Amino acid sequence: MPPLPRLTVEAIEDLAKQLRFAPKHALLRDLARTEELVDDIQSDQDYPEDFVIFRVTGYRKDIASPSMITGQALLGELAALAEHLSAAAKISIDEVPQALSPDELCSRWSVSRKTLERYRKKGLLSRRVIGPSGRPRVVFTQEAVQSFERREAAVIDSASSFTRLDDDTRELVIEMAREEANTGKTLNQAALLVSEQIGRGHETVRQILRKHDSESSEPIFDESGPLTEKQRRFAYRAWRRSIEPGEIADRLGKPRPAVQRVTADERANALRQLLPAIRDGLDGAPDEVGVETEYARSGIGQEGPTGLAELLALSRAVTVMPAVEEKARAKAYVALRVRAASLIDELPAHGVHAPDVDRVETDLRWAARIKAELVRSQLPNLLRTIESRLGHEAEAVGGTKLRAIMGALMKASCIAIDRHHPSTGGRLAAPVSLAADRAMRDMMNRLSLKPMSQAQPGKARRVIGTGERIADFTQRICAWQHRIEPDIRLRQGLDSLSEDHAELLRLRFGFAPTEVGHPLTLAELAHRLGSRPLHVARSERAAIRNSIDAVRNAPRD
Repeated sequence: MPPLPRLTVEAIEDLAKQLRFAPKHALLRDLARTEELVDDIQSDQDYPEDFVIFRVTGYRKDIASPSMITGQALLGELAALAEHLSAAAKISIDEVPQALSPDELCSRWSVSRKTLERYRKKGLLSRRVIGPSGRPRVVFTQEAVQSFERREAAVIDSASSFTRLDDDTRELVIEMAREEANTGKTLNQAALLVSEQIGRGHETVRQILRKHDSESSEPIFDESGPLTEKQRRFAYRAWRRSIEPGEIADRLGKPRPAVQRVTADERANALRQLLPAIRDGLDGAPDEVGVETEYARSGIGQEGPTGLAELLALSRAVTVMPAVEEKARAKAYVALRVRAASLIDELPAHGVHAPDVDRVETDLRWAARIKAELVRSQLPNLLRTIESRLGHEAEAVGGTKLRAIMGALMKASCIAIDRHHPSTGGRLAAPVSLAADRAMRDMMNRLSLKPMSQAQPGKARRVIGTGERIADFTQRICAWQHRIEPDIRLRQGLDSLSEDHAELLRLRFGFAPTEVGHPLTLAELAHRLGSRPLHVARSERAAIRNSIDAVRNAPRD
């Protein structure tokens, strides 16, 4: 079964996300309104987004400056929206009497499946239903078919009278393409030129040329096949290092778009592997309100200490987080994880849209920034657990053992936070303290530490020096961070960048201080900067490389 059609208009995409968790009767009502709206749309007119929302939901949303959607684009979006709504409603095939399958509709109109897909862009609505075997399938209602026949009768008649290319025309296409290839044109470029000259579709000519080259011992165009598994891994690793897509494509001898598609697919595969960790402790639908609160967007993104002495000082200085703030942040952390998991489930197996992956990765970074503040608030509890079990100050065990102990207790607290349910009430201190106490008992057995009622008399107090280095805990508190966070050296090199590049990276990854306070997707960042995502992505890669190079080339102490 193909994946759900992608929604490309932001207002319609947001609407689909808001409606997908509605009860079935509400979804069916909105689906019926969507089908009614299609008949009223003129392809050559523009429509404000608040009008579309009202016609679909019956709710008049107050938007100060609604964006305009062209009628032609809106027809295709409504067709995609109808399939999203019907899939969310889990409609049985028995609930759609006399529905036509795609093959039956192709036979009725004497068109191909490709043509049928093009009609869906023109407003041919389908429904995704549950078949007798329990598998989803696409069908077309009689009402939707008849509505499209009334609106597009001329288009259907023209398509049904279409004639296929004869052998002589095919030979002419091949010869004309050969001449274009001699001037350096690619297969796609040659197909476009030839199609314009003979008056046939670009895709038709392209498929003729591809078939010829795949079967001929003397192909016209030197086009490489799909990337191998090794090349896919190489492309993904290179993308993780912020290497330009064009350089990756040149190294692999592949077209740049092919490399970008593979990179998006590999990013999606990495997210699927992280799903168990993301879902650990989750048991509900996303609470979108959780991410709209002030505490989810402010006071986050601070880095952690990189010295053991600094971590101990922070643990003794942190004040108790107010209950309202703690609960709001815990709810936002859950909401972002649930939303990310839901979006991962919707990613297709192949042909992933890069902005969809970016949305998930950004949500997970945002969740990590919020969790870092929850962990920071529990540092005093961890230190009290250590000292109460030891019977003396934590410094007495020495830097090496204390690093191991703090690491184990922090890991235990992270698991407790992941499995905490803020909706049930209660503070984090209780589950975190219990988990930390169990971890401390295990570490004392492992390190052969014995509790003492007091420090030995006459023995000098041990001091943790500034040379005892530790990793920034904010970059290691979530199981998914190693796959979606930038190189840990990036933050260290921000001061060496121009202010524009440094601010871009802070906004992109949610590193404080920023006005926004949380990570942004490329699309959100481009909108904020008044630029295009493609240009912002290029600047981002350059800034990342410059920041890491600055750290790499910095003089050693």
